Amino acid sequence: MTIQPTILLAVATLVGVLLAPRVGLRSHVEARVRGGPPVSTALRPELRRAVGVGAAAFFATIALDALFAPFTAADLAAATPAPDAGTLSALLASLPVRLLYGGVTEEILLRWGLLTLFAWTIHAVRARVGDERATLARSSAWTAILLSAVLFGVGHLPALATVTEPTTELVVRTVALNAVAGIGFGWLYWRDSLEAAMVSHATFHVVLVGLSALAVVVG
Repeated sequence: MTIQPTILLAVATLVGVLLAPRVGLRSHVEARVRGGPPVSTALRPELRRAVGVGAAAFFATIALDALFAPFTAADLAAATPAPDAGTLSALLASLPVRLLYGGVTEEILLRWGLLTLFAWTIHAVRARVGDERATLARSSAWTAILLSAVLFGVGHLPALATVTEPTTELVVRTVALNAVAGIGFGWLYWRDSLEAAMVSHATFHVVLVGLSALAVVVG
């Protein structure tokens, strides 16, 4: 169960190390290894924007989920929740996994690995047809961001299948909600750094768990 994810993580890390600098994408950790400034110093100016995007991504998914509700409420009501999933202790216990896997591992896989690969491929193809610009074109960056965001959403479908029958409406909802968040994280990676995307992704989960815990306490 751990071999395949470990291999994928190693491949994504290698892809980022080899290709990200070629298209102007960056990681402060990778830059530090190459002799750059301390990670905390480089990341500090990006923190406010990263936290803001993470919180905004959460509320955007809530709004989008409300639009899907008339089509998915019945199917979601039939879903099988995990034991004690709605308890305060379970919510708090899930936070470290959400931060480490969601905030770190998924960002290495989807942004540092996949988005970088898409960006480099598109940039290389454009260069071969005569568009030999030195930096990644805005359209190329957004194409890579959107592709990786959609695949980020698709990657959550196996989890959906463990709790309910994946209807067309639920599949579209799952992909769309996660893609919206993925677009925000991808934009931060392109604009700032991989670590900014990680902070934003972690913020998303902190807000999610925090509000869910508050609902349990108040309820």
